[in-house]
Formats: sequence, C-alpha cells, structure tokens
Amino acid sequence: MKGGSKWSTVVDYFLILSAIIGVGFASGKEIWVFFFDFSGGSFLGLISFALLYLYLFFIIDYIKRKLALNSYNEFNTMLFGKLCKLSNFVMLINFIITSAGMLAGADYLFETFFNIGHKIPSTVLSLVIIFLLLGGIEKIKIVSNLIIPIMLATIVINSLVNITPQNIHLTITAKNGFMAVFYGLLFGVNNFVAALPVFFQTKLNKKSKVFVILIICLIILLNILVLASNKFSTDMPMFELSKNVAPSFYYIYFGTLILALFSTLMICSHNTQEILFKGKRSPFSAIVVVLINLIISQLGYAFIVQYLYVVSGIISAVYIVIMVILITIKLITFKHKNH
Repeated sequence: MKGGSKWSTVVDYFLILSAIIGVGFASGKEIWVFFFDFSGGSFLGLISFALLYLYLFFIIDYIKRKLALNSYNEFNTMLFGKLCKLSNFVMLINFIITSAGMLAGADYLFETFFNIGHKIPSTVLSLVIIFLLLGGIEKIKIVSNLIIPIMLATIVINSLVNITPQNIHLTITAKNGFMAVFYGLLFGVNNFVAALPVFFQTKLNKKSKVFVILIICLIILLNILVLASNKFSTDMPMFELSKNVAPSFYYIYFGTLILALFSTLMICSHNTQEILFKGKRSPFSAIVVVLINLIISQLGYAFIVQYLYVVSGIISAVYIVIMVILITIKLITFKHKNH
C-alpha cells in the first residue's frame, strides 16, 4: 500500500510538471523573455516566482480540503457562483489558444527543420490526443510519467554542458529589480493556469509541492546561467546550443521540443474537455476538442504567438488575480462561520 502511495505521488509529480514545464522551458524562449533581460535581477524574479507558486499551491490546496472540492468545475462554481459560466468561457479561450499554438508550433518545427508540411505533424498529434482524452486523466498521467523524465534529463544535460562560468556576468541593478519581480510573477501566473484543473486530480502533500517548485526553479536557474554564458541567433537558444553537446544530441533535443510541445497540448486539451463537457469522456467530446484546436491552429504559428498569446497572457493574469481575491474572501467568510 505504501509502495503504491509513493508511486502515485511520483505520477502526480510528473503530471503537475507536465502542465507547467512546456516548450517555453525546453526552448529557453520563455526564460529569456521573463527573466534574463534583467541581468542579476533575474534572481529576484526567480525568487518572486517561487514564492508565488508556494502561495498558490498552498492556498488552493487549503480551500480544496476545507470545502471538500473534488474537481476544477466544483472549485470554479464555488468561487464564481453565477458567473462561473463566464469564468469557464474565459478559461476555455485560454486553453484553446494554447493548444492551437502547440499544433501550429509542431507544423512550424517540422516544416523548418525537416521540410515536412501539409499539416501532417498537427494531424498526427491530434489523433494521439483523441486517444488520450478517451482514456482520461489516468492515461494522461501515464504519458506525462514517460515524457517528463526525458525532458528534464535532456534540458539539464544541455544546460550543464553549455554553462561557461567565466562568461557569466550578472550584476544586480536596482533599476531592474522591480521589473524582474513583476515579470517573474507574470511568468508564474501564466504557467500556473494550465496546471490548475489537473491540480484537483493530484494528491501531493506539502513536501511534494515544495519539491515540484524547487525542480521548476532549478530548470529556470540553469536556463538563466546558460543565457548568460552564450549568444544566440534564434528564438530557441537551448535548441541552438544542443549542437554543442554532440551532433546527435541536436536531434535528441528536437525530440525534446516535440515532447514539451505535446505535453502542453495534452494538458490543455484535457482542460478544454474538462470545462466544455464537465469531465465527461466520449468519442464525440474528444473529437470536438481536437477539431477546435486544429481549426484555430490554421491561423498559423506566427499569428498565434504574436497576437493570441498576448490575449492568453492577459486572461491568465486577470483570472489569477480575481481568483486569489475571491479565495481570500471565501477563507475569511469560512473562518467567521466556524467561530
């Protein structure tokens, strides 16, 4: 029983990591945008990110246990009341944009590096997603359990090989400190949203949650040090540097990018099904979710990243701020009732 419990915890680790660590981590692009531009202030951004995640993990877990909430839909209804349908719609837009971006990104990557077009990659990924959605969260947990260890290993290897200590010059400047904290919090909010629905389907204790946060912070720190050690000519610095590890590692890291992209697609498609069909699984619901993602992805990777991702980021930030305010109000009300 204890062995089964430990294994369940490990599986839940990887599910949460799968929701948070996506292609932005693997490519290094997100870390570049949200952290590195602030030089030594990047570390202030990283600390603020870690504190935000600690707060969000614990406050949501607390209210989940106190009010005996078993799903994201229950949480959303409890929190927003009559406005829960509006909240669901807003979050739905967020998850669809992200999923469509991942499909478009797959087509872009394969066309750029292997000259494979005609939407073949996005079609293949969509068929796999239908299979996973039919299997529910348990199948998704199994897949994330396979994907995340590979992703973590390749990202860490790539980072360690490409960190050059003598080239790291991170000077902390007061001017950059405030903005580094702001962007660190913004990054945390944006990445946490995808994990929120699956958070209700995991059973991690306090130590486990801290461990997850530490792993994420370690990956960010390694990325920051890599960025400080090198110069880049593309928007995918980690992928560009993978050639330095070994010629074959370049292709291995390409596979890592696809896994990271698929990880995000898998979680966001699940979230879409959870909201749109209240968690009910059927061939119809799975096909509808995938078709919506595919249709939006036809707008193209550049358009989605340049315009729709901005919308998604704003939605995430506003949603989390409102959510935290409402949770605080609920907790205060809950404590008054019990006194």
